[in-house]
Amino acid sequence: MSMRAVIEELLKSPESAYSIAKGSGVTASVIQRLRLKEAKLDNTSFKNAEKLYQYALQKKDKNLL
Repeated sequence: MSMRAVIEELLKSPESAYSIAKGSGVTASVIQRLRLKEAKLDNTSFKNAEKLYQYALQKKDKNLL
C-alpha cells in the first residue's frame, strides 16, 4: 500500500481531526482542510505527510485503522 493510500485511508476514517492531530503532531486545521478538500495532499509538506503516514501505520499495526 502506498504512502498516499495509507494517509487517505486515515483521513477517511471516523477518527476526529483533534485525535489524529494529537497522535500525529499535525495540526487539526491541516487535517480538516485535507478532509474537506480545501488543501491537497500533493501540496502538504513532506514533514506533515510523513507524520500522518507514521501515525496511520501505528494505527494499522494495532488494527485500529
